[in-house]
Amino acid sequence: VVILGVALVAFARSGREATAAPRLGDHWHTAYDIYVCDTYRAKIVNEADPNGIHTHGDGIMHIHPFSSLASGKSATIGEFFAAFGGMIDDTSIRLDTGETITEGADCGGEPTVLKVARFDAQDRDRAPQVITDDLADVRFLKNLEAITIAFVPEGVEPPAPRAERFTFLETVDPRAITSGTPDAPPTTAG
Repeated sequence: VVILGVALVAFARSGREATAAPRLGDHWHTAYDIYVCDTYRAKIVNEADPNGIHTHGDGIMHIHPFSSLASGKSATIGEFFAAFGGMIDDTSIRLDTGETITEGADCGGEPTVLKVARFDAQDRDRAPQVITDDLADVRFLKNLEAITIAFVPEGVEPPAPRAERFTFLETVDPRAITSGTPDAPPTTAG
């Protein structure tokens, strides 16, 4: 009886994790930018899409998993970078151009550190969540987020992505579907 109970609990937990959003068939969009010291960098243009997280070179991360490798807890910024052959860890990123940017560069007399700032694209007045650890594992939590991957000094908050990224995000196909959870508001056209 005890063994059966433990097995049922383990099965229930694994099922819950497998259905965490974004789910297979969801179609989310996240505006993003890469910011180094005081300059926004170019958009990633490599459109490779092995598992369902990619870009179209438009400054938007398109999250529509068609593999469990890019859904639920596996829907991460690390998966986005891996899709185009890039990389992100806690101190550096490798872009689709092959360029590697590493923290520690001088920025106004101070060394930079790598941070990921998560903004709510539908409530831009809300302060961002700034993350400095386990950056490859930063998950996409809902549709219509905005993320800045930034190399800035320790006490500096990363800026939001450029305004045109938000504008483009607002024009993304309003028919995009979500899993309908409270954490996944539907895409709207503006």
